[in-house]
Amino acid sequence: MIATPRQEGFTAVELLITLFVAAAFLGTGFQLYSAIIQRGSDARQMAVASNYAYSSLRSLASTTPTCSTTPAVTTTTPTITGLASPTVTQTISAPHGCPWTNDVMQVEVDVTYGPTNNRQEVSHALYVQE
Repeated sequence: MIATPRQEGFTAVELLITLFVAAAFLGTGFQLYSAIIQRGSDARQMAVASNYAYSSLRSLASTTPTCSTTPAVTTTTPTITGLASPTVTQTISAPHGCPWTNDVMQVEVDVTYGPTNNRQEVSHALYVQE
């Protein structure tokens, strides 16, 4: 009986299965990478909007707003680096009336940004006494 030499290596089926598993790992890794990049971009935009809203709120509150029973609303569209189509709304109101609450005013700044089909909003508010 003549012994045939045994060949070492992988079969075509083993290589095919390995390629499918590798492709699945690559696809999953790419999706994870894309999601991380998108979430990082969203967090960066929210931080920019929040910083702008907070600084606007502090400067608006330092002006010592005059007490009024009707809210004073100002809407602007400034250019803010890193935000798409931002809109800033500043509201000064007296939520409890004027003469009997020691003129406590609510100052609020809302920054809305992003594309029209997915607008995001950041709000900051505080109370000031006249």
